[in-house]
Amino acid sequence: MKYIITLITLGSLALSSCSTKDKYDVAGYYNPQEQDLILTSIVTYLFEAPPYTQMKDRFEDKHRPFYSKASAQFSILKYYIADDGTHYYYVLRPGPTSKEKRGAGGYFKMDKNFKLKNFHEVFVTPMLPEAEVKDRCAFLFDEMVNHNIDKYLEMKTYVQWPNEASYYDTTAYEWKLKDEFAR
Repeated sequence: MKYIITLITLGSLALSSCSTKDKYDVAGYYNPQEQDLILTSIVTYLFEAPPYTQMKDRFEDKHRPFYSKASAQFSILKYYIADDGTHYYYVLRPGPTSKEKRGAGGYFKMDKNFKLKNFHEVFVTPMLPEAEVKDRCAFLFDEMVNHNIDKYLEMKTYVQWPNEASYYDTTAYEWKLKDEFAR
């Protein structure tokens, strides 16, 4: 009898652990090698250009090793693929010190060769302690996935960009100053 009760208990635990899978875990979508490909591609959009390279040229294949190396400083905190094929991301990115980080969230489409298209960076958090970026600001990802993000974009304690002076240029794939603030 104890054997049957133990089997039922273990079976119940196994089933319940399967049902609590985090729908925002990138590992639920991709294996580690594919995750690295995706993260490196995201970093190409988010990070600075390689030395002696203009931002517009950062997507050339010859710069892939630079972004692959830089991606070690980044991590995908949340990831979701919507029914329409839109990929949503929330990544942890480096700050000026090892204790300060920044979060960045947005979305893109991706082809079968893992090439990103229609990339949008929707928000960037201020520099914060890593725990705050991971916990306190993570709700922004949920709001973005649910198309409710706009009302939070003016919260300066959670969002540094966009702000009254900046916008995300979806052609150059970088944050820019609005004309009235540019010199």
